[in-house]
Amino acid sequence: MKNNHSQQDQLNNEKANQEFMVDALAKALVQAASTAGQSNLQPEGGKAEPKTIDLVELFYMVLSKIQYVIIAALIGAICMGVQASRSVPVYSATSKLYIVGNQGAALNISDLQLGSMLTMDYEEVFRTWEVHEMVRTQLGLDYTYSQMQGMISISNPEDTRVLYITARNSDAQMAADIANAYASAAKTFILQTMDSEEPNVFSVALVPSVASRVSKASQAVKGFMLGAVLAVGIIVLLFVIDDRPRTPEHIQQAANIPTLAVIPALSKSQVMSKGKTGKRGQKHGLS
Repeated sequence: MKNNHSQQDQLNNEKANQEFMVDALAKALVQAASTAGQSNLQPEGGKAEPKTIDLVELFYMVLSKIQYVIIAALIGAICMGVQASRSVPVYSATSKLYIVGNQGAALNISDLQLGSMLTMDYEEVFRTWEVHEMVRTQLGLDYTYSQMQGMISISNPEDTRVLYITARNSDAQMAADIANAYASAAKTFILQTMDSEEPNVFSVALVPSVASRVSKASQAVKGFMLGAVLAVGIIVLLFVIDDRPRTPEHIQQAANIPTLAVIPALSKSQVMSKGKTGKRGQKHGLS
C-alpha cells in the first residue's frame, strides 16, 4: 500500500509539473503572438528605433574596467615623464627694435598711429626668406628657413612701438647671436625695401645664463590625464558599438520573445565549490 501511495504521489507530481510547463509555454506563446502582431501593425517603411545608451550601465561598465584606466594613466605619466627628462635645455635671448615715425623733435597722434601700424608691418619682415638668408650668411648656419623661423618669435607689447625679437637655441651664445643678427638683418631689409624710417636698436640681446626646461611633474600629470581619458574613451567606444543583448529586456526587444528563465553565469571555481558542497550534504544525509 505504501508503494502504491508513493507511486501515485509521484505520478501526481509529474502531472502537476507537466501542467505547469504547458501553462507557462502557452502564456509565452500568447505573449509572443501579441508582440509579433503589434510589430506587424507598424508600417514597412518605419524607421528602427535609435539605440539608447543607459548612462548608469555605462558608468558601471567604466567602473568595472577601472584597473585598465589606472594602468593606461600610469603608462602615460611614465612616458611623458621620461620624455621630459630627456628634453634638451633651451636658452632664450631677446633683442629689441624701436619703430620710429617721421623725423623731428615733436611727435603727434598721427605719428604714434603710424608707428603702431609699422610695427605690425615689421612683424611680417621676420617671416621673409630674405631676412632668414641674411642671418644664415652672417652666422654661417646650415639651418633651413622653416627651422630658423621656428627658432624666433616676434612680439609687440600693447601700446608700444617696440618689437621683441626672441631667439631660442640649445647654445646660449648662439641664441644671443641669432637674436642680434635678426635685428640687424631686419634693419637692413626695411631700409632697402620699405619707404620708411630705419628702426633703431632699442636693446641688444645678452647671453642668457639660465636655461628653460620642461617640468617633469607637469608633463607627468598631463600624461596621466591623457592616458586616463584615452582609456575611458576606448571603453565608451566599445560599449557603444557592442550591440549584444545584456539583459532579458534587451533579448525581448531584439527577438520579440519573452524570457522564461534566467540562468546565472558561474565561474569554474564556483561550480566546483557548489559541487563539493552538494557532495558533503549527500554524505551527511546518508550518514
